[in-house]
Amino acid sequence: LKGMKEIEEKIHEAWDKDLGGGKFASQMLSYHITIGEIEECLSKIEKWNAPQSVDTPLAIGPAKSYLLPEPLGVVLIIGSWNYPISLTIPYAASAIAAGNCVILKTSELAPHSSQVVAEIFEKYLDKECYRVIEGKVEVAKAVTKLPVDKIVFTGSTEKGKLVAMAAAQNLTPCVLELGGKSPTIVDKDAHIENAALRIAQGRFMNCGQTCIACDYLFVHKDIKATLIPELKKKVIEYFGQDAHKSPDYGRIINDFHAKRLKGYLDENHGGKVILGGEVNLEEKYIAPTLVETPSLESKLMQDEIFGPILPILYFENIDEVIKFINERPKPLALYYYGPNSSSNYKNLKYNTSSGALVTNESVFHFASLFLPFGGVGASGMGYVHGYNGFKELVHMKPVMEKGTINFYPFNVRYPPYSEHRKKLMLMLLKYPGLKQSHMYKGIGLLVLIGATVFAHKKGYLTALKDIIVKALTRGK
Repeated sequence: LKGMKEIEEKIHEAWDKDLGGGKFASQMLSYHITIGEIEECLSKIEKWNAPQSVDTPLAIGPAKSYLLPEPLGVVLIIGSWNYPISLTIPYAASAIAAGNCVILKTSELAPHSSQVVAEIFEKYLDKECYRVIEGKVEVAKAVTKLPVDKIVFTGSTEKGKLVAMAAAQNLTPCVLELGGKSPTIVDKDAHIENAALRIAQGRFMNCGQTCIACDYLFVHKDIKATLIPELKKKVIEYFGQDAHKSPDYGRIINDFHAKRLKGYLDENHGGKVILGGEVNLEEKYIAPTLVETPSLESKLMQDEIFGPILPILYFENIDEVIKFINERPKPLALYYYGPNSSSNYKNLKYNTSSGALVTNESVFHFASLFLPFGGVGASGMGYVHGYNGFKELVHMKPVMEKGTINFYPFNVRYPPYSEHRKKLMLMLLKYPGLKQSHMYKGIGLLVLIGATVFAHKKGYLTALKDIIVKALTRGK
């Protein structure tokens, strides 16, 4: 935390050199999210590491049972280039809070940010326990083969498969934060301006290089004539008629990805570019682009776009959208714009699977410390953020502490087995949810009843009643 604050300006400069968009983009999309994660770990570290009490089945009690968080050992974190600070430092903070040592492999595609992260580790952390490793793909491949205790990887689904395969050689568990094509649905009852505001921001922030950005848009045919002009209007309001000149619009990370995105636009995708489409490879610039009804066989609809291009499809019935989503790999995020009480939303909520489901918002659920962030199926496994991220990086060790009590009824487990012992033991085993706390509560209730009866017979309750009446009378 001290390091982040002392070299804050370096962090913002590094973001702008790697991704563009200026200091404010770094502050809003990365820096303050990271600070919040670290401060959350600091404020909750004792609570999170405290033993968690659990009950004990009556059949094997009496005992004290609890879960004891213990460090896994060494955690390998492999960061991503699109958010090179907020997809590395917070996960390192969670690992440190959990008591682990950390190896952090930064992305060589964001070299300036990588150097900043290395500086923080070098200057502000114990090098014996926490190290940054920089390097290209060969280095990443080598570190995934190390016998570490857990790997936290952020990147594409294809790279995630390679990491999981390498980790399997050492039976190393993984948290994989991957990507995929996250759908957005705008229903006929949606608030049009809100939908346009948030979809345009979520898709085109960081030049579209966000794993949970809307990857394609489903718009109800009844609102096509109002939503599409509003969406265009918001993009122009955000970045001007020429986004190339906007100080708030970033750049593609490198030449390879700029050419890849240009290829999506150059192919015979079968759609119509209704906004943008301009490309300047020398400056790694791709304009905010809307493509109407591209072919489902095009790369725009097959690949994760990871850039400032938004395909738009139309629908009439939510069931066809649900079918479309369910026929494809499970997305990292699924966005719905419309009333939270609508039957269409409820149908979508209970009949699709996604890493997260968000209504009337795009992307910003990532900033919540109180929601776990992670994928399902091809979009990933495991969680990051807050307590959920901490739990991924500890072993919740089950602990049972027993005494030497062996009197009745706790001795019915031992032979020789009389009929009575058999019946009682089988009854206890038949109801494994019968907790020892139930017995303690039952004993406590019997003691309370007995004490009340005793007090009544001795006249203590009448005397207590007289004292209360006098006190109330005196008060009046």
